Amino acid sequence: MKRWFLALALAVAAGCLAVPAAVRASDGGGHPRFDPDASAPESLFAWNDPVPWRAGVVAGRSKRPVRMQGSVWDFEADSLEAMVAVAPWGWLELYGRAGGFRPKMELDGRSWGKTDVGAGGALGTQVNLWEIGPEHGTAAWRLTIGLRAEYAWRTGKELEGAKAQWGEAFFFLPVNYHLAYHGTQRSAYASEAHALDLYVGPACSLVDGDWTPKHGTGKIGFREDQAAGIAGGIRIWLLERLAVGGEVAWFDAVTLQGGLEYRF
Repeated sequence: MKRWFLALALAVAAGCLAVPAAVRASDGGGHPRFDPDASAPESLFAWNDPVPWRAGVVAGRSKRPVRMQGSVWDFEADSLEAMVAVAPWGWLELYGRAGGFRPKMELDGRSWGKTDVGAGGALGTQVNLWEIGPEHGTAAWRLTIGLRAEYAWRTGKELEGAKAQWGEAFFFLPVNYHLAYHGTQRSAYASEAHALDLYVGPACSLVDGDWTPKHGTGKIGFREDQAAGIAGGIRIWLLERLAVGGEVAWFDAVTLQGGLEYRF
């Protein structure tokens, strides 16, 4: 009998040892506390809470009225960019984009040249200034007022003499409404989505560049015709870490972009 009792005690002890220490510990509120794995080697430096990263691809078509040689021209550009973003703090995100661009210039519906695909990129930051919502952290919704600032530099390679280079400073004051579906009663009628972001707000875009016309002899400077406008967009989190979205901006003409992103 003693041998059976001793064998049972050893089996229970072995089972307890087989369960990771992380799930045996508790924070006192019924939730597991994840302690470091005692079997893993220690390091001189540790990063126990990695900074959130996002990466994705963005395609767009911009159209801006610009002032050049005393007239208002239509400056258009198609783009395809890769994007990487990092959030060192929950209220601050830094991001960068790089890719290809192909601009063209029109006046009264007539083309004045289209360049070959050039390169460019952008650096920017998104700051969450103020959040409105229920006190508890598991709330299904929240309203955030933020600020986005970005500077982009882009080029169009020479094609039959036409080429371009331009910079854009973009400022955006979005009001973002975030609605969570996963784990709430809303998942009964929106089981395909994890969460939804809707945002809109005033924007300012300053453009400054040079255009060399087709078969032209020199550069001609151009600037934006209207700096103030409005922008807005939607982002649908299909999964907790995968999202698709689109954004539209209006500066006396419509600029569209859409993309796919993954959150690490």
